[in-house]
Amino acid sequence: MRLGTAVWSEGPRERMALVAQLPSDPARFVDVNRVEHMRLAKLGEGRPEALAAELVPPCLRRLLEGGPRALHRVRQALAYAEKWERRHGLPEALAPRVAEARVLPCLPRPTGVRRWDGTRLEGPEVQGPGGVLCQVPVPTLAWIGTQGGQVAGCCLAVDDGDGIILGAWLELDMVWDGELELAAGGRRRRVPMDTWKDLTPREPQAGEVVLAPPPRFRTCPAAPGGIILIAAPMETLALRLAESLVHPTLQ
Repeated sequence: MRLGTAVWSEGPRERMALVAQLPSDPARFVDVNRVEHMRLAKLGEGRPEALAAELVPPCLRRLLEGGPRALHRVRQALAYAEKWERRHGLPEALAPRVAEARVLPCLPRPTGVRRWDGTRLEGPEVQGPGGVLCQVPVPTLAWIGTQGGQVAGCCLAVDDGDGIILGAWLELDMVWDGELELAAGGRRRRVPMDTWKDLTPREPQAGEVVLAPPPRFRTCPAAPGGIILIAAPMETLALRLAESLVHPTLQ
């Protein structure tokens, strides 16, 4: 299951909410908080909207603070949505189209960010798809923690010095097949996904991002303002280099 954060228009207002990919239709995603609200209402629960906000909150960080039980509940909500879609078709209000939304970093406001060596980034800027890089990236993965020092899942990540870029999707059921690929300046660099398979971060806090060690890519030159693509089985992340770059020593 993949979870993310998206913003879309509803008349004169915008809604920002936790979303999950709809398994039967990749062009749509599920507003799992609203689906849980509707499910509870149909069951006759009192104050279903308030109860849904506690059980499946519309914010990934709050969901992670709920721990494994909250993650199990969101799985149930997605399964209910998929059943609804197959039987009757999900209403647009519960499953907007991806093309009509703006996808954010999966966790826009983490509780903290630390590198594998233990150093912490203080108040880092967090960007997502379409983010602007200040240096040619060395992409990696990030683990995101949940309650009890456990790992909820992994997402694509770039350590950009004082800030980070996170992919749109947090993969809860990580399968270590395939490759992570960097494409920049007409060059491609690849590394097997199972490079990180046996690594486990030390007791991540709920909503904390732990950056995995980056792979040892050879230098991949790219011009200022150029497009960078980072591809992995869970998504392809399109980024752009700033017009004025910092040139670190790449590994």
